[in-house]
Amino acid sequence: MAKNFIICVDDQPEIVGSLMTQLENAVGDLCEIEVAESAAEALEVLDELLEQGEQIDIVITDEIMPGMPGSKFLEIVHQRDPNIMTVILTGQAGFDDVVYAVNHAELDKCIKKPWYYDDLKDTVLELLDKAGTKRRNKQLAEELIAEKNKAEAIVHSITDGIIVFNGNDRISLVNKACTEILGRTEEELIGRRIMDVLELKELILLLIEASHHSDEVVSDEIVLRHSKDPEREIDIIAIAKTLRSRDGQPFGVVTVLRDVAREKEVSRMKSNFLATISHELRTPLTSILSTYELLLQNSLGELTDEQREFISLSKEQGAFLSELLENLIDLMTLSGNQLELMRKAFDLGQLAQEVVKDIQASVSAKGLQLRVDIAPELPEFVADEHKIGRVLKNLLSNAVKFTEKGDVALTISHVDDKIWITVHDSGIGIAEEHFDKIFENFFQVDNTTTREFKGSGAGLAICRAIVLAHRGEIWVESVLNKGTTFHVTLPISATLS
Repeated sequence: MAKNFIICVDDQPEIVGSLMTQLENAVGDLCEIEVAESAAEALEVLDELLEQGEQIDIVITDEIMPGMPGSKFLEIVHQRDPNIMTVILTGQAGFDDVVYAVNHAELDKCIKKPWYYDDLKDTVLELLDKAGTKRRNKQLAEELIAEKNKAEAIVHSITDGIIVFNGNDRISLVNKACTEILGRTEEELIGRRIMDVLELKELILLLIEASHHSDEVVSDEIVLRHSKDPEREIDIIAIAKTLRSRDGQPFGVVTVLRDVAREKEVSRMKSNFLATISHELRTPLTSILSTYELLLQNSLGELTDEQREFISLSKEQGAFLSELLENLIDLMTLSGNQLELMRKAFDLGQLAQEVVKDIQASVSAKGLQLRVDIAPELPEFVADEHKIGRVLKNLLSNAVKFTEKGDVALTISHVDDKIWITVHDSGIGIAEEHFDKIFENFFQVDNTTTREFKGSGAGLAICRAIVLAHRGEIWVESVLNKGTTFHVTLPISATLS
């Protein structure tokens, strides 16, 4: 373990020797003791130790020495490292010498010659403790500065504008994006009140609302005129929340300013991309699958058993690719918050029967039993028929896919003001730790499941997005190797988001 150092300086060899002996007895297990007989020699020792990266805790020096007095020497020591504790040995030193050392070297202690061993020991132990505290405080300060710089770098790298108001409603922090949105420099904003800098009544009202609703996030859409280009209007969404200290006391408000125009442009580009993908990939896939269907119906001539097997396999893979493409496009749409619901009244029972008919072939191929229980008098249901059908198809297809024997059941009922949809199977089940994860994009329990059952892992994520857009709920209950039940509740006549 590395030791710290104490440097002792006196022009009388017997005093230096006495100091060294007593300090080695008192704190030799804590520090290395270095001695010098002049200030010049001591400075050489000091510089050498500092250059080696050693930690010097205390310098003890006589005041009256040839060449350089102790007070002047300690001033230089303090300039080299202000964290070193300093001590003057006073025998003949005057009051003015001590005052000089206090003022210029932040003198910590005076020891009068001759001294007592116990007094010297107590003084040195006290100063070692103070030196350790100083060192720790310095390290903490450096760490705080580093963390502050890191936090500022993160804040300035964020593309949304960030503006922080202190408890006196004055701006205490802005990032680069904020200055660009507001058209003001950091110097023009810091320390000012927002009403003194910008005419933004909506933002001021938002800050007041945020301070009154300290546990809530409040937001508003604001039209801002750029300060350097009055003709330029910027649509922004302002989101504000009260800042609280660890003990719960409010100390300001943080506001995020988001340029909606930029988001709209990104959304438009994504929509164009989705439209292109939809047309360029869906169209040839549809033609390929139609051709396979014609071949299998012998519309273009009789097929041998081997030809029929290969074409059936190709059709199956093409259908899987088509479904994967559909899921990917849906997920891209959902991630861009572009999910549009075409709300209308429709017969949910009839829709469910059509979905059941579509998957019946898959059920029969695996020798499963499909049970359907739809309440006879369901109320008029207002929702997006196509997307609700997608939820039913995804849940039923999953149930069939992961069930090798037994049954699959669909139940639709009406309880109070909600539609309840339940899909149950007797398949492989899902571990409880995966109940939330299965609704994430592309989540698969493991690679073995992916290879054995195929699929992108997007179906349940799409179901969840559609259900939430209808202000409904979806959850799962399951026991490994016994089966799984998915529950969906949908409001009968809620305003769709």
